[in-house]
Amino acid sequence: MKDKTIADLYKEKIFLEDGENALHLAEVIRRYGKDGWTKRKIAIALRMIDPNLEELSEITDFDPSKTEEVSKKTGIPISRLSVMSMIIEPKKYLPMDDVMIKLSVNQSIDVSNYSTFLSEWRKILSQNQGYFDDFMDLYLVLSEKREYEKDSSLVDETIKMVEKKDFLSLDMKTFKTFREIYDSLLPSDKKQIAESITDPYVRGALTRHTDALLIVDGSNIAMVESHYPDLENISLAFKLIGNLKEVPWPFKIVFDQNLEYNLRGTQKNLFVEKFQKHPDVKFHSPADEMILETARSTNAWILSNDRYHDYPRIDCVMLRFDGKSISKEKYSHHR
Repeated sequence: MKDKTIADLYKEKIFLEDGENALHLAEVIRRYGKDGWTKRKIAIALRMIDPNLEELSEITDFDPSKTEEVSKKTGIPISRLSVMSMIIEPKKYLPMDDVMIKLSVNQSIDVSNYSTFLSEWRKILSQNQGYFDDFMDLYLVLSEKREYEKDSSLVDETIKMVEKKDFLSLDMKTFKTFREIYDSLLPSDKKQIAESITDPYVRGALTRHTDALLIVDGSNIAMVESHYPDLENISLAFKLIGNLKEVPWPFKIVFDQNLEYNLRGTQKNLFVEKFQKHPDVKFHSPADEMILETARSTNAWILSNDRYHDYPRIDCVMLRFDGKSISKEKYSHHR
């Protein structure tokens, strides 16, 4: 006679600390593999579940549907290989290890081979979709208590991805990958990652992002408290924006087309190296036209000290830069 159903056991454990940690780990692993599994990613995911399994990632072109064949060919027990199968396709594969075999026997599930084991467990998964999304949830919650590595490897990888980025090198792919991982982490892990990011704007954009386009009046900001354009003004303004409660990203910097001819000394080298060919730097004369036209068609914040009195009405958030600080105001201008 069955003691308790799988759903009963699952419901009991998810409210315990170990159960909550297990569900969190399952979500982290799923998010990590959202864009596809590489050898490096699989190694990290295996290590998060059990450091002794990391070596399995060395198996080339592993196909979960051939778990039994690979086991016979390599001599690696299905109990180990099937963990990797679950990581790659958590809705289809469940590890057949001692813990799950014991639960299977209790539920009168045939464990004579992996195929029949999976067939019976897939029925249970289908019948209980209201409780667990896939086998990753089920397995990690119902497994015996173990010392998971949890997020440490993933945290380290995330830190390496963004710690040295500056506002000009933060790209959309990095941003999306970071957010997918960051949103699934514990507060302590988020704090560790945020503190590792050296550039204030990058830190703010990644951790306190508001869904708005930042449009920078490049020529205007470069001339703040300077007789000639100073591109360091732009870098400083970005750093200050990064300290706001909400940080707009992505950004566009719009310069007047004649900017290059007004630069002096090392500013020319800085312009060529950092700004001239950057995909988010645009040139237009007058720059105001492009800035305002872009702002009208998007949810935008504008960084400029200009009042744009010669142009038609525009409603947006306006950021002002005085050379030392950033102020924010709601801007509504009527011609």
